Amino acid sequence: MTHRRLTRPSCTPCARYALPLVLAPLVGCPSCAPELAAPPRLDEDEVTGTAGDTDVAPELQIEPAAPPDAAPPVLRLRVRLPGASAASVDPARALIIRGKIGAAHVRQIEQGELSKALSERVVPSIAWLSDTPSGDLWLTVAPLAPLAPGETYAVASGSPSFSHHIQIAAEGSPPVLPRLWPPLDAGASLTFGVWCGDAPLPERVAPAQLAPGGPAGELRRGAADGIGAHCLRFEGEPAPAAPRQADDLRLVGPPVAFAGEPSIVSLDPRPFALESDPLPPMAVACALDEVPLGPGCARVADDRIHVRSADAPLLWAVAGAGLDEVLALAPGEPFVLAPVPPLTPVELAVAIIDNAGRVERRTLSAMTRAPMPHVIINEVLANPVGAEPAQEWVELYNDGEVTAELTGYVLADVGGETELPSISLEAGAYALVVNEGYVTEDELDPPAPPETMLLRVPKLGSHGLSNSGEPLKLKDGGGVVVSRSPASPEPRAGMSLARIGPRAPDGSAGSFVTLWPTPGCVNIMNVEIP
Repeated sequence: MTHRRLTRPSCTPCARYALPLVLAPLVGCPSCAPELAAPPRLDEDEVTGTAGDTDVAPELQIEPAAPPDAAPPVLRLRVRLPGASAASVDPARALIIRGKIGAAHVRQIEQGELSKALSERVVPSIAWLSDTPSGDLWLTVAPLAPLAPGETYAVASGSPSFSHHIQIAAEGSPPVLPRLWPPLDAGASLTFGVWCGDAPLPERVAPAQLAPGGPAGELRRGAADGIGAHCLRFEGEPAPAAPRQADDLRLVGPPVAFAGEPSIVSLDPRPFALESDPLPPMAVACALDEVPLGPGCARVADDRIHVRSADAPLLWAVAGAGLDEVLALAPGEPFVLAPVPPLTPVELAVAIIDNAGRVERRTLSAMTRAPMPHVIINEVLANPVGAEPAQEWVELYNDGEVTAELTGYVLADVGGETELPSISLEAGAYALVVNEGYVTEDELDPPAPPETMLLRVPKLGSHGLSNSGEPLKLKDGGGVVVSRSPASPEPRAGMSLARIGPRAPDGSAGSFVTLWPTPGCVNIMNVEIP
């Protein structure tokens, strides 16, 4: 199959055809329509793609194969253009549109005069032309995000003029694996990519190619050999160096992996692009209680290992001691490897991958420490619906395997420190630090379960906790900071600042989110917030 890149004739910016740049990745001038011969016009039946002579009217094919009324969310739409020449087809006028359209909409696309209402329904996509040995010319349009299940879409073109409607299956489609690497806006590779899901995948090797005309290669299980059983990676053949022009180098992967097999999965269609220069990581300086791990540093604890990544975007893949983790990290972001067996020798296989797809393999051998408590700030309600500051609280959680003695612990904010009562917090237990005037059930904010321990203090913060957000620190009896919560994101009234998981590291920007308050309970991440 031959892929053709079309070059627009020179033109000046104009208002009559202002589509998003992402819709025209293969052409030279995105700001206005090319000076082509008048496109062929189809009658009303042919425009809707529901009638007409099949030897003349454009024919729609869905990849992977599916009927138009049950298409998968991740797909490519291929349209055969009988009798058309490459000079008469403009891929920039091939669009995917949410909802149904009619002949009047197609005429807007043909004339390059989309109404605001129609422009808002355009789905970002990439379109390209290809031909086959038989001489057929095909126009392929690939959306750059999964389409919504149960919804109707149209694929339409203004040169030549046609449209077809499809409906996305409401259920039963293959699961979609999100793309984890290369990072969005920082990718420097067109020959390496990683998609990861929740379930282990079978050992398979399948040919694959980025399109249009991108590198060919293979899909294999794992972010690296032997690591990441829930992931697939694309390894492409090295390609000649190309100028870094993101608009010309947006490529999409195959819509599915292992087509025709029971293990078929869809692949996140976000495009590959050369959006950054290669960013090789520089090794960070390790503290006295840390050991070097590739370009990062690791601190071995009891049932967990704390890792600091280097100051560059990196994909970390780690396996061993019951772990099989793949993590995409921002520059300098920390993470926690857990659980590992305490007081046990462990050996971990580690692969560190930079934004250009280069892989560094390392091994970490260490002896873990004896079990210990891990008390964390798990959730903060600074802006309750009820009375302030009486109904404010800070939730502590012991994520360790042994009881924590809180003698000498203090909670510090920008205004000072508050000493906590000398109590014992058992492993896996919650405690709420509250003001002396706190009411268990005020009928305004969610109450804690009756068994939740309340640690009443004279005051939280200098004048209560700030509604606009402020950083908090939990210090142990020796003055060591054992947990932190950030000043942001700033919660609305009645919402809490919650850690996404007990082992989410303090220093990670994504470790805390705003949620409905869950005092004395596990933070619930999947509740929709209006």
